[in-house]
Amino acid sequence: MAPSNLKTERERLSLAARQEAFKTTLRATGGEVKVRELFQLMTAEEAAGFLALEVGTVRNLTYRHEIPSVKIGTRGVRYRLIDLIAWSEQRSRVAVG
Repeated sequence: MAPSNLKTERERLSLAARQEAFKTTLRATGGEVKVRELFQLMTAEEAAGFLALEVGTVRNLTYRHEIPSVKIGTRGVRYRLIDLIAWSEQRSRVAVG
């Protein structure tokens, strides 16, 4: 598979995971969730709190490109809440399945 196809496939999977996370969040909140809140950017400390992980673990997962993140400037990294929900759901499905 060509590198451009890999990126396209990765983007498609990311979009599908994000859509599933959005549906799950809507079901869990009875439709009360605000879209703006789902797309808010979080620091590593906030992401660690949300995922119940150590900050060092979140940073390590980021360095290894195992957790979705958004690069801000040259060194800054933030995390979208909806991406963290999707990532967490994917990991729990793998562990159960």
